[in-house]
Amino acid sequence: MKKLNFYSSKIVGVLVILLLCLLSNGKQISAQTNNLPEMDLSCTNFAASFGDSVLFGNSEDGGITHPLGQDPSSSRIFYYEANEDEYGCAFVGWYWEGTAVSAQGGMNDQGLCYDLTGIPDTPLNTHPYQTYSVDGSWVLYDVLRLNSNVSEVIDFLKNVNWAGHVWFQWFFADSIGDMVIVSPGTDGELAFTRKEAGVDGFLTQTNFNRVNNASNNGQWPCSRYEDSTEILSEITSEEELTVEKFNEVLEVVHFDTGTTHTGYSNIFDPINKMLYLTYMGQFEEIATVNVTEELSVANYRAVPITEYFTEETVENGMEYYNAFKTRAIILNYVLPITAIVLILGGIITGIYFSIKKLKKRKISKTEK
Repeated sequence: MKKLNFYSSKIVGVLVILLLCLLSNGKQISAQTNNLPEMDLSCTNFAASFGDSVLFGNSEDGGITHPLGQDPSSSRIFYYEANEDEYGCAFVGWYWEGTAVSAQGGMNDQGLCYDLTGIPDTPLNTHPYQTYSVDGSWVLYDVLRLNSNVSEVIDFLKNVNWAGHVWFQWFFADSIGDMVIVSPGTDGELAFTRKEAGVDGFLTQTNFNRVNNASNNGQWPCSRYEDSTEILSEITSEEELTVEKFNEVLEVVHFDTGTTHTGYSNIFDPINKMLYLTYMGQFEEIATVNVTEELSVANYRAVPITEYFTEETVENGMEYYNAFKTRAIILNYVLPITAIVLILGGIITGIYFSIKKLKKRKISKTEK
C-alpha cells in the first residue's frame, strides 16, 4: 500500500506541474501575441503638427474585461457647456455600469485635447503640500475644464497629489502644436516628454513607459508604437497632415485578432475644433462632429457614438465585436477549462491504471 501511495502521489505531482506549465504558457502566449503587459493595456495615442495644422489621434482598445468589451453600446460623447469657471468640453468615453460617466479623452473649446494609455502601476513620491488630490476628485474631467493649453496642463499636474502611484500615461496637445506625454519617471516624479509649439513633428505612445522601458517587464518593443512611428514619419509637410492619413494610422494599430478589440477610434482637430470618429474597426465611414456647434447647445448631454454612423456601419461593427467576443471566450475560458478537464482526466486515468498495474504485480507475487 505504501508503494501504491508513493507512485500515485508521484504521478499526481508530475501532472500538476504539467498543468501549471500549460496554463502559464497559455497566458504568456496570449500576452505575447498582443504585445501587451496586460490584455486591457492596449490603446494608442499620437499627434502631429506641421505649419498651421495640428491633429491628435486615439485608438480605444480593450479586452473582454474592458467596459466596452462587456457593453459595446455604452460608448458616448459627453458634452459639457462652458460656464464662468470652466471651459466647454467634449469627452469621448463610455457609461460605466450603466450610469457613471467614464471620460477617457476629450477636447475643450480652447483646442486643448488629451487621451491616455494604461501602463503598469508605478509608484510616485508623495507630496502632501500639493493642492489637488486625485482622491475624491475627477482629474480626467478637471484637466480639460480648467486648462486651455499644454503649458497650463504641466503646471496643473505638478500640483496634483497622485496618492503615491500612477497607472496611466497621459498625452496632451493644443491648438498651437505644443505636445507633451506625461509619464511616471524613474525618480518617483512626473516626467514630461515634449514637442514644443513651432517645431514640426509628432509624438506617439502605447503601453510602455516612455521614460522607463525597463519597468514594463519586457513589453518593449511594441509593434503598434513602431507602426505608428513609421507612418507618421511619412508626413513631411502641412499638406500631408490630413484626417485620412491619421485614419490610416488608426486602422493599422487597431485590433482585429486575438482577444482585444477596438471600441472606437477618434481624431481631434484642435484648431478647427472638429472631431472625427470611426466605430468598432469600421474605417470606411468617418463621422464628422463640429464640437463648437455641439457645445453651443445648452446643458450637459451624453450622445451614443452609434448615432453618428449609418445603420450598416453599426451592424458591421457589431459583427466585428461578436467575432472578438467569441475568440475571447474561447481563448480565456473554453480552452483553459478544457485543458484542466483533460489534464484532470489524465491524472485520474493515470492513477487508476497505475494502481491497477501495481495490484496485478502484488497478486502475481502472492501467487508465486
